[in-house]
Parts: sequence; structure tokens; C-alpha cells
Amino acid sequence: MKKKQQTTGIGILALLIIALSLIFGPELVEELRLPELLDEFEDRQTTLPSRPVDGLSGDWYNIYFTDPTCPPEDQRRGGVDEIVAADIRQATLQVDLAGYDINSEPIVQALIDVRQQGLTVRVVTDSDNADQPSIRRLRRHGISVVEDNRSGLMHNKFIIIDGRFVWMGSMNFTSNGAQCNNNNIVRFDVPHLAVNYTAEMDEMYVDRSFGPTSPVNTPHEDFVYDGVRIENYFGPEIQLAPIIAERVASAQNHIHFMAFAFTHEEIGEAMIDRAYDGVEVWGVFELVGSNTDFSYFPPMSQSRLNNINVRQDGNPRMMHHKVIIVDRQTVIFGSFNFSDNANRRNDENIVIVHDAEFASYFLEEFEVVWAEARQN
Repeated sequence: MKKKQQTTGIGILALLIIALSLIFGPELVEELRLPELLDEFEDRQTTLPSRPVDGLSGDWYNIYFTDPTCPPEDQRRGGVDEIVAADIRQATLQVDLAGYDINSEPIVQALIDVRQQGLTVRVVTDSDNADQPSIRRLRRHGISVVEDNRSGLMHNKFIIIDGRFVWMGSMNFTSNGAQCNNNNIVRFDVPHLAVNYTAEMDEMYVDRSFGPTSPVNTPHEDFVYDGVRIENYFGPEIQLAPIIAERVASAQNHIHFMAFAFTHEEIGEAMIDRAYDGVEVWGVFELVGSNTDFSYFPPMSQSRLNNINVRQDGNPRMMHHKVIIVDRQTVIFGSFNFSDNANRRNDENIVIVHDAEFASYFLEEFEVVWAEARQN
């Protein structure tokens, strides 16, 4: 069954962001709340043409990619967030949501609606975003919202419905996330993942446990479902970068990636090492921050190796994917930016699916993003 989605885009001032990086530190990730800062410069906005992107369904997953056309706020219809909201409304028992940023009107209203029907609704968010009107509105309607109350980020973006269905990926539960930025979000009907994400939700919501000292208690980190190997990890209680770097180092022929932020040395060097051994490395970097000394775009774009090919994205808002595809058959994706803060400080999650058909849908999205990207 095919699903079609639409989303959005905005103008970006790279020199401004480089200046901000000198003030705030080396890593240009959501810690700086860059999308909000850039909203001040909407007079420079341009938009991408609409391009329907198919999200294809397997027996146990539905994959969705946004189509970042970024219409005006009052004209935003048909986004991925509406599909998520419709699924929330199908709940009969409980909805859990862990979101770094939550302001999508369809999702917020769906949470309120199911709460008013008597269902249990649990929400966890990052303290930096806990005073938003949308969060205050949830609380006014009797929904308990837990904050992480620490300097590191609660950077997860996942939803669990009735202890069975899991939504996860790169998409913040915001209007911009669904309508303006390149994002992915996957709906899984996999019992092992539901158990894992519920354990993580309980850890944050019930135990108020966040950050590197939170327990390592994921029940099913590496398992086989319907003949497919799936891995699922939560950080920073375990560091995710070494796991990702190890999967990258296993590449025999191809590495494709789309990176909102890519500064982590272990992952970057693993890619470059494989390129020296003849593996093709193709990647798209988010433009903002990609030209700093801390990004892997300069060394990759300036490499003399013909098998390293990288571009800066063409979305005038944000290319927000955090995806690596290994040998066209393994997909690594989730909330995790390829940065040291993500690795050591932030609450994050990734799923690794070892399946060529699943990977093929992410490769289609890569081709779309690559075609729109800036050639060096």
C-alpha cells in the first residue's frame, strides 16, 4: 500500500550560523535551536517545488518521507503529522510520546482528544521546549508532561500507541518538521520494538531517569523479526557512535548518508577508511554548519578520492535526516545526529534494519535529496 506525503522549506544564512558556532560552540545541532533562529529571516525564504514522495508499506512497517514545500502556516494541510495524528486517534488504551519539540496542531489535538476519551496519555519533552503554548495546552487538558530538567537534550522523537505500534525517526512533532524540513518517520508493528520503546518511556516518565547515568535496560537490542535482523539502541546510557561506526566499517561496496549534523570523528573516519579501500561513499550534508572546521563536509568534499562524492543540501530550510545506508541493505536511522553531544549527552534512539527492500525506500529518498542538493 502506498502513502503519499507533502512537507516544506526556508532560506538559510550560512555565514550567520558560522558566526553563531563561534559563540555557542563547535556543534551545530538542535542544541542551538537553529530552525527557530532562522525563522527571523523568512523574508529571504525560497520554496522547493512540490514533489510527492512515496512511503511504501511492508507487513510490519510504513515508511514516510516529508515533501518540504513549506507553505504558509494557514495553508499547511496533508502533512505526515496528520497521518500520525489519525493513528493516535485509533488508540484504545494508551498513547506515549517522547518529543524534543512538540507543536504540530494535528498531533497536539489528537493527544487531547484521546485523553478526553479517557485514555492514558504520557508525554516527555526537553526542558528547553517545555514552556511552549502547545505544552501548556496539553497540561491544561489534563495531560502530564515530564521534562528532563538537565543541560543535555531529551532529543527523542517517538510515539507508542497501545503498547504495540511505534512511530520513530528524524521528524520532530512540529509543523516545520512535517511541512518544511526533509525528514523520515516509520511506523513499526513489531512487538520487540514496542517493548523496547515502552521500557525507555517508563525510564523517563516514571523514573525521571535521563542522560548517561540512566539504566541500560533495553530488552531486545538485536533480534530477528519476520526473517529480518533489527537492532535498536538508546543513548547516551550506551554510546551510539561506536555502534554506527562499526556498521559503517562493515561496508563492502556502498555507503550513502544524509546528515543534518556530521562532526563525529569515529563515524567520519570509518567512512573515509572504507573509501580508501574502494567503497563508494555518497552523502548529503545540511548546508548550515557544513563548512565549519568541525564538519566532515570539508575533508570529504576536498578529498582526492574519486569514490567520495558529497553535496550540501538544496532545501532552503533544513535537511533534517540522520540516515546511513550500508551496501544498499542496511539502514541506520533515528534521532541521532552524528555529533559528540548526541553520543555523550543527549537522550537518543536509533533503529538498524538489515533488509534490502526496506533500504530501497531510503535509497529512493536519498536520490531525491541528492538531485536537489548543491553541486560543489
